[in-house]
Amino acid sequence: MLSVATKLNSLGNILVGAGIITIDELTEALEVQKSTGQKLGETLLSLGMITIEDLQMALDFQELSD
Repeated sequence: MLSVATKLNSLGNILVGAGIITIDELTEALEVQKSTGQKLGETLLSLGMITIEDLQMALDFQELSD
């Protein structure tokens, strides 16, 4: 099993915490990301799990949290 995300303000944790994706979806996206080398946001978009608006919200939140 993959270690989901270690940083509390990681993109995956932000999206799960906001209820936009599930842990299972995040795990699936991380598996795909591992094989494609894409950034997680790109992977989630290509899988249709999030919208560009979801991604922007999460990235804005992440920037404010750093």
